[in-house]
Amino acid sequence: MAGVRLEKAVKEYGASRVIHDVDLQIDDGEFAVFVGPSGCGKSTLLRMVAGLEDITDGKLFIGDQEMNAVPPAKRGIAMVFQSYALYPHLTTFENMAFGLRLAKRPKAEIEERVMRAAGILQIEELLQRKPKDMSGGQRQRVAIGRAIVRNPEVFLFDEPLSNLDAKLRVQMRQELAELHSQLKTTMIYVTHDQVEAMTMADKIVVLRAGHVEQVGAPLDLYHRPANKFVAGFIGSPAMNFVSGVVAEGGDKQAKVKLDSASEDIIVPLARPIQSGEKIALGLRPEHTALVENSPLKGTVTVVERLGSVSFAYVKVGDATFTVQAEGSEVITPGSQVGIDLPANRLHMFGADDVSVTAGTA
Repeated sequence: MAGVRLEKAVKEYGASRVIHDVDLQIDDGEFAVFVGPSGCGKSTLLRMVAGLEDITDGKLFIGDQEMNAVPPAKRGIAMVFQSYALYPHLTTFENMAFGLRLAKRPKAEIEERVMRAAGILQIEELLQRKPKDMSGGQRQRVAIGRAIVRNPEVFLFDEPLSNLDAKLRVQMRQELAELHSQLKTTMIYVTHDQVEAMTMADKIVVLRAGHVEQVGAPLDLYHRPANKFVAGFIGSPAMNFVSGVVAEGGDKQAKVKLDSASEDIIVPLARPIQSGEKIALGLRPEHTALVENSPLKGTVTVVERLGSVSFAYVKVGDATFTVQAEGSEVITPGSQVGIDLPANRLHMFGADDVSVTAGTA
């Protein structure tokens, strides 16, 4: 097993820079997830680690060895793709054994490794089937098994669950988390789905336009987002935002005038902010409630009832707030409501979109 380290890593295609000076440490045995919107560079960064994309500048280390000039086959990695990439004419056993046979490993070793991986993934009954005779989830397990038999130092997953239906994605998330717990091998996983990132990762790397926006444990990013982008990307449903301006700045707290609010509110601060600065106030749907008295009022437009919880969508000026409520709570579309603004749950971002609050507990 080995950790992965990137130092000032850059990727350029001609005059276009798509990865910008990435510094990143993934520790030995860690499950790291690269997450971000489409086109943010997460798959490119993964392919740089794999050796499928050259590094324009900077350095990559796997363990203590610099890997910039090392070909993919010599890096001690195994990659699982979104498309499974199984040979249709081969059985599961033959697909899993293919790389070992190319490496001319002894027959007994090949069988031992394949059977061990099949046991871990509980796919022994699939060993004589071909891909056309298996479901999407079974094919993905075979693709993962093919990676396991290589005994890699690092597993790389490039959106491996994207082709599966919602129910199967949940099941496979659990199985991958269990697999990591069993193998204790470094894993790097790429997804655009922040729910996958939150549920599986030891460490999340949030990317935007080739830049690393924030790195941290899932709950650190949830409670203490570094900027407005991370705050809006991490969490489901997404954080609500309302614009405003600082009426009275300060070091420890600020008085803020929100758009569409009937009166100013007090926001605790983690760093100073000046009067007159434009801000965005953030509040997660699960951290607020519908109340009678609040400086922020609006009209309920839609109610989604999901059993134990409901989500009310409230039009506040030009913005729409999502508010999570108890499933039994009576909420009527068209009704006028207030939105609770608990001070210890507020996030505030300055004109540069950087957080000025300490986050939530």
